[in-house]
Amino acid sequence: MKSKLLVGTALILSCLQVQARTMDAIQQSGTLKVGVPGDYAPLAYRNASGALEGYDIDMANALGKSLNLKVDFVITSWPTLSDDLSADKFDVAMGGVTATAKREAEFGLTKPIVANGKIALASCSVAKELPDLEKIDQPKVKVVVNPGGTNQTFVDSHIKKAQIIRVKDNFDNLQALRDKTADIMVTDLIEGDYYQNKEPNVLCMATEKPFSGTESHKVYMVKKDNTKLLESINTWLQGETKSQLAKQWKIRE
Repeated sequence: MKSKLLVGTALILSCLQVQARTMDAIQQSGTLKVGVPGDYAPLAYRNASGALEGYDIDMANALGKSLNLKVDFVITSWPTLSDDLSADKFDVAMGGVTATAKREAEFGLTKPIVANGKIALASCSVAKELPDLEKIDQPKVKVVVNPGGTNQTFVDSHIKKAQIIRVKDNFDNLQALRDKTADIMVTDLIEGDYYQNKEPNVLCMATEKPFSGTESHKVYMVKKDNTKLLESINTWLQGETKSQLAKQWKIRE
């Protein structure tokens, strides 16, 4: 009997943890909680003063305004992003989320936000020597990667001969290229464009086009049962704000 009670209690707790905060509950609270890793320029990152900024930060604030909600940004990480969303630490994940089959199976994904794909961002001193995956995947080449995202998935699947340097986060990836302790990092076309323009002669895109088979798009992600929130976001995305902000942030749509 005791074991049955324990099982029943566990099931009740599980149900409580799984159920998303409903759209009605979000509206009643007056706040939309937006989870961002905050290390992905130009979508969501910290500026020199430590404040969050970027295309998705502006998008989140515009979305909140359209729904008459205050936006509360919650810092997450790529390794914990899915678990944090599942645990209701925030209502929607933004800031560089790539649409994948796994995420689509487990969560609700919005319509495409930005077209994307994987490229190699390199220290400019070696960029011309690494124009394709064959040249990159050589024993003398050092590839830096942080855990938990689609960049790590690509590196683990495709890099077999090159040296892999594993670091804590995306900031460390970029610093390794600046310091020339690594040669390249695999990242998104969006981020490659941004850093090549921001730090000319320091960071260069070694590959201008996405690696074959990596073409993708960025999305916003909610819990599977949060259909009303997903519908609200998709309806809002049909407006002009997305394109207007993309032009402002010089992001290819």
